[in-house]
This record gives sequence, structure tokens and C-alpha cells, in this order.
Amino acid sequence: MIYVLSIDWLAIHCHYIAPANAECENSDMWEPVMPGKNERETTIECVYPWRFKLEDYGTRQFKRLHRVSVPNEQGGWDDFAEVQSLPYSGILNRNSVIVRFVNRTLYRHDFWNMFDLFLEQQHFIFKGISRIDICADFNQFLHHTPIEIIEGFAAKKYRHIGQGVGALYFNHGVMSDKITRRKDYGVNYTGLSFGTHGSDLRVYLYNKSFELMTQGEKPWIRDRWNAVGLDGRNVWRLEVSLKSKACKFKDRTTGQPVVLEEQSTKDEDELSKIYHTLVQKKFDFRINQKKCTNVSRLERIQLFSLHPVYDHRTLRNVSPGNKFERMFIKALYQLGDLYRGADIKDDALLAQSLAYDIANTTNLNKWLSDKIPTWEKPNHK
Repeated sequence: MIYVLSIDWLAIHCHYIAPANAECENSDMWEPVMPGKNERETTIECVYPWRFKLEDYGTRQFKRLHRVSVPNEQGGWDDFAEVQSLPYSGILNRNSVIVRFVNRTLYRHDFWNMFDLFLEQQHFIFKGISRIDICADFNQFLHHTPIEIIEGFAAKKYRHIGQGVGALYFNHGVMSDKITRRKDYGVNYTGLSFGTHGSDLRVYLYNKSFELMTQGEKPWIRDRWNAVGLDGRNVWRLEVSLKSKACKFKDRTTGQPVVLEEQSTKDEDELSKIYHTLVQKKFDFRINQKKCTNVSRLERIQLFSLHPVYDHRTLRNVSPGNKFERMFIKALYQLGDLYRGADIKDDALLAQSLAYDIANTTNLNKWLSDKIPTWEKPNHK
């Protein structure tokens, strides 16, 4: 299986640390104005290869928005980043800034060099990731095409373990069959997602070639496809979108927290390990068997070749071994036995999946495994 891993969105939280020789009245507030320049100018060219443009508006959380551009080979300027500064809320540090790098910049071969240079020259100290989208582009999975996964899920041939809220994307109408060339009504699936745009973690499988053709071309993405030998006519993307709260989890084998931060995004092996950990956790499909009550025992569909992953669990402040957690896990797992109506069958499966997640986050997974054989023999009539 050929695929290429990329970062498609990156926004970071930084603090501006004023240089020791700063003498202006608001030295604790980031200001990209060079000495000797009029502070009211909205466009400033400095000795570094950046150009800043102050917009007349801000964002929901910050009063000021600067657009940063860099010179290109044609003699013009390309967008590089957006910098949000001067937060409205007094809860945020006055020195807080959000730097969002534009999509094209993320695909440059020298991006990380520019990243380090920009933060150093602007006196920004990296504090954490605000949002990051990590994606893999490919023509097909290891043993299945993306369409087979989506159609199998829609037909209940496959079960998904994880987030229960999602969306299915498709086009429908009269289409021409590629083999018989006859026209007939059909449905063309273009994507499948789990989670919402407001979720801390969202997984999205979609036809990237179709998106580029319908929403606008991005030559820098196609250049990356060509470099690894992908067929650009039918490239699919499996994307994991994380906000700051989802960038922390724990390696259960070592007990140590794993934080997605600046250095791990630069390390391709570490980024790959984190990506495959989240895909395995949040894009988990199993071959459906109607009579199977324990979904974790169903055969997993292998999407990628085997890769190193973390033994993932979300960090939560829950005390292990607590009596309440045990009672709650048991109630969730036995939902199908306690309430036997057919109309809650799907809800019972989701509750069972949640029971596994809670057991994992409270070190009760062994206890759960020992209890399952007794719970699957209900004593009621």
C-alpha cells in the first residue's frame, strides 16, 4: 500500500516574550513594527523575509489579526501565516498569540526551517497546539477500497467502534456505468466522518481528488502525490483532526503521558506513530456478526500495514478501582440485558463500547475482562 502522510492544518498557541532591549510602553504586547517605522502603517516590510498586514478586524477571541506573507520565486508574495494577538478575555495571558500556518506553507519542503525562524524572530515561545490535522493520502487501503469500507458500513456489513455521531457524504442521480456505459440512477459515496466540527477529535475519510476538482485545485498537494507515485485521479484521504484537548493521551504500557507537541510534529516517525494510534482507536471497523454480543471480539478490518502505535487512552482524572466506576461500567455493559427492547440494540452496542473506554481509562480493563463471562449469562428470565 502506497500512502503519504502530511499535516494539512496547524495552529499553535504561543507567548510573546519581549526582548530585553524593548523600551516601548506596551513591550509585553507583540508588535511586528520595526524601529523607525510608522506604527499606524498596516503593511510593514522588515529586514527578515516576512511582510505583515494588519487587518481592520480581529477574531472571536483576539482583537488583532495580522496576515504574514513571504516572497516567492516569481517576485510576488505568498501567504505564510495568520497571527492573532491581544486576547479579549482576561483569563488568557495578555502575551498569548495564535499562529495559524496556511495550507500551502505546510507542504513546503523547508517549512520547519521557516517555522523555527519565524518563532525565533518574532520572540514567540511555543506553548502548545491549538489544532492540528494529520492525514494520509492513498488510492486504496491495504485490502479494501475506501468505497468498500463506506458501503459496507452503510449496509451494516461492518461495525464501527468509537464515536457514535458522524456523517455520510454522497452524490446521487443518473450516472453512467463505467463498464456497460449504460445510464442509471445511482449513489456515489464521497466521504464518511465520525465526530462533529465541534468535537475535540474528528476522523474524516473522503475523496480528495473529487474535492480538488469541485472546490479548487491545490497543485502543491498534487505535487506530493506525484512524488510518491499515487494515481491523482482517485486519491482518498483519511484525516484526523485534533484540538488542544485531544493532543494528550497516555501510553498504557509505560504509564507515561504522550503529548503531541512541537518536536513530535517535526519527527516523521513520531507523527506516524501518533496518527496510526488515533486511526486504530477512532476509525476501527469490525466484520459484523449479528449474534455476537461482545463487539471487541469481532474481526478487525486492517486498513494499513502494521505500524508502531501507542497503547492509547485518554487522560482523565478518575481514581482507579472506585466502586462507582465499577457499577457504572457494569450497567453500561449490561444495557442490552437490562432493557431487552429491539429498538435500543444499537444504543446497547454504543454503551458497551463506552464501558470498554471507561475501563481502559480507570485501569479496570482486567477486572472487566474477568467479569464479562459472568455478565453474559444473565440470571433473569
